[in-house]
Formats: sequence, structure tokens, C-alpha cells
Amino acid sequence: MDRGKVKKREKGRGTEKEKIGEKEKKGKEKGEEKEYEKRRGEKSRERGKETKKEKEEAEEEGKSISTLTRPPLEPPEKNKQILVLGLDGAGKTSVLYSLASNRVQHSVAPTQGFNAVCIDIEDSQMEFLEIGGSEPFRSYWDTYLSKGLLLIFVVDSADHKRLPEAKKCLHQLIGANPVLPLVVFANKQDLETAYHITDIHEALALSEVGNDRKMFLFGTHLTKNGSEIPSTMQDAKDLIAQLAAEVQ
Repeated sequence: MDRGKVKKREKGRGTEKEKIGEKEKKGKEKGEEKEYEKRRGEKSRERGKETKKEKEEAEEEGKSISTLTRPPLEPPEKNKQILVLGLDGAGKTSVLYSLASNRVQHSVAPTQGFNAVCIDIEDSQMEFLEIGGSEPFRSYWDTYLSKGLLLIFVVDSADHKRLPEAKKCLHQLIGANPVLPLVVFANKQDLETAYHITDIHEALALSEVGNDRKMFLFGTHLTKNGSEIPSTMQDAKDLIAQLAAEVQ
């Protein structure tokens, strides 16, 4: 037999083997790719379930303490809520969360809208409604004031420059309702630059709030997260429950 033909035939066989090997290799690679995609899809689904579960748990936890909502068109018909007002940055949300849990809970982000918190005091549950203190939200204050059980006004004792503004806002509120009980929190008393409560009393002209109104002033502060609330805050909490019971 011609040697040239033999070599050619052997070369052809080698080419066929290479083609079969390449097909097997490609098939194996495709199989690995499919398996990889399958595993990646399973992991994505697992991550999706975990994320959904975490989101549901976070939402459920948030519901137990507070609810951030858009402003309702009208305030409630019955007197059910204790209003928590004051300028932005005064510490309203931190005070509210601390009263709810009896533990210091600092809040960094300012309230953008409404913050409703239910607090158990003794054998009753009371609803506190905080309304944002920045100018866009102050227009809602008067609307809800007429339906409130009492007013808690929180002021930053160390923010000297804004005390006149706080005074103006407070007197506009109480001017519309001469008998609404008022509890003022002179907050952030732990700061070195904080005015003493007697100075806050003068700066807010609390002697002019009216003789027919029940008015109380507490010096408050919140220090380490997780620690028990100061005794003054506990006293204020008990007083608020008593005032609310008398009004209802």
C-alpha cells in the first residue's frame, strides 16, 4: 500500500478523534455552565427569601414601636392623642421612644411627617402623635391641636439662638386653646451649654401661659443608649398618664 495514503488516512482518523474530543469537551463545559447557572439561581432565590424575611421582620419590629405615616386629611374625631411638638432637632423622637421603652433610645434622623407611638402606662394604652418640627410641617400643628388630650412641647435647652423661635411657636399653639394641659420638656440638660430649667421658664415666658391651664416643666436628658430613663422622665410619664386620664 502506498505510504502516502496510509499517512493521510491516519491523519484523517486523528482529525475525527480531535473533533469527538472537542465535542465532548464542549458538552462538558455546557453541562458545567448549566449546573453553575442552576446553583446560582438557587442561591439567588435563597437570598431573595432571606431578604424578604428580614424585611418582614424589620417591618414587624417597627410596627411594635412606631408608625411613620403621611398626614391624614382630617384629625381623629375623638380626643385620643397626646401631641408631641417642638422645633426640629429638639429631640422629640428620642424622648418619645425612650418613654415607650423605659430605655434611652436616640434617634438621629429628624421626623419627616407624622410619628404615632402607642405607650402602655399602668393599665391603659395611650397614643402619642409627634409631628415634624421643620417649617413645612408646622402648618399641621393647629389642625391636630384641637383634638389632642394634652400638649408636650420639647425644647433644646442648649440651642440658645432658637429659643425665641420656640417661644413664638409655643405661644401661638396655646393661644388657640386656653385650657389645654401643657408639659414642657427642657431637653438636653446634660450638655454644658444647656440653660437651666429656670432660664428656660423665663426664655419661653411660661408665666404667661394662663392661669386656667395646667402647666408643668421638666428638665430632661438622654445619655447612653440602652440605659434606664432618668427619674425625671419617669415622673413626667406618670404625670402625663394622670393628666390624660383627667381629660378623657
